[in-house]
Amino acid sequence: MGLMMPGKPSVKAFIRSRWTLIVSVTVLIIALIIGSYLRYYPVINAERWGYGPTLQELDPYSEYWIAEHLLKHGVGYFAELTRANPVTHIFWYPWGRDFTYTEPPMLSMFSVITYYIAHAINPSLSLYVWMVYLPILFFIMAALGIYFTARELWGDLPAAVAALTAALIFVSRHQAGFTVKYAIGLAFLFPAIYFHVRAWKRGSYISAVLAGIFLALTALSWAGFNVLLGVIAVQAILLPLIKKVTREDILMLFVEFIPVTAAIIGTPFYRGLHYIYASVGIVIPASLVMLLIAYGFQKLSERKEVVLTLPLLRRYKVIYFMLIVLIVIGGLAAITTGAIVIRGKALFALGLRGLVRGIPTTVQEYAAPTASALITSEGGALVISLIMLVYMLYRVLFKRDVSYLFILILLAASLYTAAHLSYFIPYNNYVVSLTSACFLGVLINRIMSKGFKREWFIDMIALVLVIIYTVAVIAQGVMVWAPMYRSQSPMIINSGIGVSADAPAWLDALNWIRNNAPNGSVCVAWWDYGYWISVVGHCASVADGATLNGTQITLLAKALTGTEEEAYKIFTKDFHIRPDRLYFITYEVYLVDERRGYVYMGPVVAGTSLIGADAAKGIAAIYKIAGRKPPVYMYTYTPYYGSRMQVAIGLPDWTNKSLQNALLFKVLLNTAYVVWGNAGLKAAFLYKNPTNPPVLPKPNMTIFKPVYIGISRVTANLYVVVSVYGVKGVV
Repeated sequence: MGLMMPGKPSVKAFIRSRWTLIVSVTVLIIALIIGSYLRYYPVINAERWGYGPTLQELDPYSEYWIAEHLLKHGVGYFAELTRANPVTHIFWYPWGRDFTYTEPPMLSMFSVITYYIAHAINPSLSLYVWMVYLPILFFIMAALGIYFTARELWGDLPAAVAALTAALIFVSRHQAGFTVKYAIGLAFLFPAIYFHVRAWKRGSYISAVLAGIFLALTALSWAGFNVLLGVIAVQAILLPLIKKVTREDILMLFVEFIPVTAAIIGTPFYRGLHYIYASVGIVIPASLVMLLIAYGFQKLSERKEVVLTLPLLRRYKVIYFMLIVLIVIGGLAAITTGAIVIRGKALFALGLRGLVRGIPTTVQEYAAPTASALITSEGGALVISLIMLVYMLYRVLFKRDVSYLFILILLAASLYTAAHLSYFIPYNNYVVSLTSACFLGVLINRIMSKGFKREWFIDMIALVLVIIYTVAVIAQGVMVWAPMYRSQSPMIINSGIGVSADAPAWLDALNWIRNNAPNGSVCVAWWDYGYWISVVGHCASVADGATLNGTQITLLAKALTGTEEEAYKIFTKDFHIRPDRLYFITYEVYLVDERRGYVYMGPVVAGTSLIGADAAKGIAAIYKIAGRKPPVYMYTYTPYYGSRMQVAIGLPDWTNKSLQNALLFKVLLNTAYVVWGNAGLKAAFLYKNPTNPPVLPKPNMTIFKPVYIGISRVTANLYVVVSVYGVKGVV
């Protein structure tokens, strides 16, 4: 007979006692693998068409440009990327760009530092390819933050489903190649949330320090750190309404704010102390002061002689609440009068859209999303999170639960900002992935604590609800989110027309510019493409996605919507571009109807949406920025066969003479004849009279001429065309 070693548990006993943790970690690993694979699809699609790993969208190209210089000169070189450095003059020509004041430093530095490690493991790896892969690493970091936060609050199994939801849900900023500030910001923000929850739940100063460090890293990466900073500040301000404030609470908040305050003050991007006393950062001292005031009220209310003199102090919470109301009113007044400086996205996020003027109002991503867009984006996780708001409020008001106070404010603030600003939808997607775990936590904890012995019917319903929700998340992942990931391809390969296709007209044009434009050339295009022109085309651009110089963008808009002569004057006099170094670039889709002998300039109506490029931007934004009224034709149609629904959509009125003479549209119209005119096709405006569309005459180009035209076929009769024009007689 064998003897069992005393005190040594069997594997079976360990599994029986820790099975929830084993299941949780297993699901977490599977979720990270699935999520990473889904986010890898832009690389898969690029390689399917014969390209290598490629950066996504536009902004990552400037991040790569910075990182490339840091790799060559050292990470300290970031401090030298000012307007005084000639290398920066390929951006915002002729003035250049001061990256130290217009760019948080973390992403480029993180890219280079981690590249050293990756390159040591794989010497054939380039910095460019490494930066394509980085968003997948950022997803893993964010998902781990979500998992550990959910586990801290609700346990192993809810955390597993939260991680699975975060893996499946579509988050554009974490697809391969989308290496931007937002992407790395999310990577640090959710670990900051975890350590914050842990600090206040356990009273851990070490966790508070770690929360502050991760929040500081978020601030050094992305200005969107304010969404979490604001939530923490509101939690601190409301804390005295649900519990007595202790010195430990004040110290906890102070410790947590030290790293992020140091990061703000030490980073030129935030303008130092100014951000703390005259911008969003004012919530740091304000929340600390409010806690101190509440603590003082408490102490006074405990002294009998003071209460006898001031009986109102017995209800100090009422006084404190009125103080909060006054501060909110005063804060809004300070924002509207400019005493507290908040601009652009932050005003949109606060719901103060009426205070925003100029360029931000024309950016599509800054528009408020529709309810259907939010449901499609977030599905069951959003619905369950909305329902759980009631439960969270119950926990705060009746259980005085500080952790739920934070989660309630986090969710409410995230929903509010995302409802007012589409830009915050990716962040909100991760937040509802986290907060939906509250629903599972309530149900699973009930089942696990009582089993099925008593109230078995209610427990069975709870189990069925858990299964239904989990299956619903997986189903939406398979049927909605996974197809969205599979359709992603690098914008520079599909030329940014919103269709996943091998249409490299832009890439071809940029290669031509890089190989043929003489040194000192300047390529003028609408600001969206500035990063591509500067980084891929190796040519100076006058504006880009940083939208730093509103005056220059307004001049650019006036040039694009003005005549050739007006545009030429702005390009040469205001932008100081030599005529023999001047190139103008625009692009659009063209629909070719060979049977009827017509070619139609975009945008092209497809269902209830548009496929197009510069022409649609022209009437939606460029004319507006130029201070001119766009010539718009309202096209009313039935989007689907058999449907009774009528849709009205605004299109460029190509028959309008002033539009035909505006440089942007004149070049697009002229290109139609350059490409298809020799084949006998005529340009026409399809939507004004589809049965007999009006023919548009070939324009007389007086100053500019085509020097290169890049063409890619998207479908049998749809083309994307990039037009590069130079000045006649000198190019």
